[in-house]
Amino acid sequence: MEENGCALPAYPRLEEKLHADVAVIGGGMAGILTAFALHRAGLRVVLLEESRLAGGVTARTTARISAQHGLFCERLMRDFGEHLARQYVMAQLHAVRQYRELVGALGVDCRFTEETSRVYTAPNGPSLEREYACARQLGADAELRGVDGLPFPVREALCFPHQASFEPLPFLAALLPGLTVFERSPVRDIRVHTVRCDAGSVEAEHIVVATRYPMLGRWGLYHLKLRQEQAYLLALADAPKIDGWYLDADTRGWTLQQRGDTLILGGGLHRCGENGGDSYERLRAQAKLWFPGAREVRAWSSQDCVTLDGVPYIGRYSAATPHLHVAAGFGRWGMTNSMVAATLLTAELLGNRYPYAEVFSPDRFFPSASIEAMMEGALYAVRGKKRRLFTAAERETANIEPGHAAIVRHHGRQYGVYRDEAGLLYAVSPVCPHRGCALEWNDDEKTWDCPCHGSRFDYTGRRLYHPAKAALKSVDATEL
Repeated sequence: MEENGCALPAYPRLEEKLHADVAVIGGGMAGILTAFALHRAGLRVVLLEESRLAGGVTARTTARISAQHGLFCERLMRDFGEHLARQYVMAQLHAVRQYRELVGALGVDCRFTEETSRVYTAPNGPSLEREYACARQLGADAELRGVDGLPFPVREALCFPHQASFEPLPFLAALLPGLTVFERSPVRDIRVHTVRCDAGSVEAEHIVVATRYPMLGRWGLYHLKLRQEQAYLLALADAPKIDGWYLDADTRGWTLQQRGDTLILGGGLHRCGENGGDSYERLRAQAKLWFPGAREVRAWSSQDCVTLDGVPYIGRYSAATPHLHVAAGFGRWGMTNSMVAATLLTAELLGNRYPYAEVFSPDRFFPSASIEAMMEGALYAVRGKKRRLFTAAERETANIEPGHAAIVRHHGRQYGVYRDEAGLLYAVSPVCPHRGCALEWNDDEKTWDCPCHGSRFDYTGRRLYHPAKAALKSVDATEL
């Protein structure tokens, strides 16, 4: 994995039986930070990654180290009460300071830059006065200001000063020396204290699951407590520079962030499996309108796991598994929540007190924030299985245009068929192997996406994202 000339070292595949104090599963920001913190505390740690380190969500992050997570303070006050809402805000502010201190202590050049985060509202949008008052009440050094220098009018912006951005890979490279790491070692099962991979295993007193989506379905009911969302981004060169970053108060709006000489424009947020096929087109049209002299240098999407109430699950995986721990559901705020996870879990495993742990407990349930979201998730699962049973064929195989896909029916069975730009056909089973939901085609990413739990597969059937553990069954398309 390489970014801006920084290559992370390659590590071997696990092919032996090891013993450790802690096995950490997941080689993204959360997993590496947690392994680093535990190792620094004197524990024997083994870090397992199924592919390459920082190759998942971390590779697609915009690297905002921010305690401002959209319009969140008023919502937290309403859903959690002031005590727990303050815990969340304090944990995020502390995480920003921890990054600043750790970068300094490591002496790493990762372009750590202090910046201001802003949530803006359109001229006809709602006032941010209430969010501002709640942010101040919860301990944030928030400011309410007007905004100049953007290519569109803004009513006002709620600002969090002294936030930051950085380059993740140089930072992660500084954490790795001394760690025991294995790549290309997917975890197939966890039985009590033993983590089993294809060619080896780790027996550990504690196990931390720091994958984007919790991998174990038999505990914790995470398939009912999480959804996955996808957003789209463009990196633009030769665009006018802006100061820091801006997020629309409407989550369906636009985000802008300056990273060095590059401007990042984001938008098109949707639940996984609900892509309209025009996300990149709309981004490019907006970029042309606002920054006509800019040049696109990269286009990509990011996928994030979101909890029922918008607060990550960090702590004991379930009441039945005191040796098993989880860090998941960071939403779009993976950088600060990764630091929160590393700090909380290290304290938990060492028997120390983390003062903000209660709000992140995976066992929590707040009816005002959770019941509606849980019902929505259950309805998606039911609808997904109904589509699998009753959806008619969209078109004949011969009518699928190059670069597109469709569900076709052949001898009473459904197939997902994609035709590449050269005219070759690829056919797969359009059923998610996780829990049997019907897959939807994402025309922007050329992937088959599950609207129930967010698993994604490329057009050949190769699994790209959890929670599915297997690839799609491929079919000889010439027979259709």
